[in-house]
Formats: sequence, structure tokens, C-alpha cells
Amino acid sequence: MSELKRRILLIDDSEITLAMEKAVLEARGYEVVATSTLMEFEKTLQSWRPDLILTDIHMPEAKGTDICRTLKNEYGTQDIPIVLFSSLPDDELSKLAEQVGADGSLSKVNGLEAMGEKIDELVQSILW
Repeated sequence: MSELKRRILLIDDSEITLAMEKAVLEARGYEVVATSTLMEFEKTLQSWRPDLILTDIHMPEAKGTDICRTLKNEYGTQDIPIVLFSSLPDDELSKLAEQVGADGSLSKVNGLEAMGEKIDELVQSILW
């Protein structure tokens, strides 16, 4: 019997970055749905229940911090862990994540391989 894959919903406005993030996470065994617009993200969230949401902070349609605040105040999504993802330095990003009620933060400056390792750590600490 195979182990159930953890589901991650990504939102990032950079198609190239999104494809690389998705590939790294899928290679680590996650089931990933990647969205590049707020509309795609909202539509996906209506029909697919992720175990974790990973959102970029700086996007033209909406800030990841606003997405986090909204989802944490909605009855149907308030229990889904949210991780903010940005090129901000780790200390600044973690402070911002705490301010908006995110469950974790991940800096892009550490590279994609570090992203995969950090997501594994966050999934272990947040979901189990």
C-alpha cells in the first residue's frame, strides 16, 4: 500500500520560477498544483484541498501576505497551513510571516534545493 502524498498548492506570478518550484517538490514526492494568477489559485482551492499552501509575497494581482490573512480568516481554509515564499532575507521574512499569521516562511535566496529541504522540514513540523 502506497503512502498518501502530501498536497501542496503553489502560487507564484513567475511562470519559470513556478515550474522549477513544482519540479523540485514533485521530485520530493509531493502532489503539487501550481498557479500563477489569483483567479487560478481561487478556482483550484474551490475544488482541490491542499495540505499546505506556498505563496509568493510579491505578485502584481495580490500580495501573499493579503492572501494569507484572507485564508486564515475564512472558515473553509483557516486550518490549511500557509508558508510565505520570497526573496526577502530570512529574518525579515519570518517576522512578516508571524505578523500575518502564516505557519512558516521560506526565503528564495537559499536556492531551490534548499527550498525542497525546508519544505520537508516544515511539512514534518506543521502537518505531523
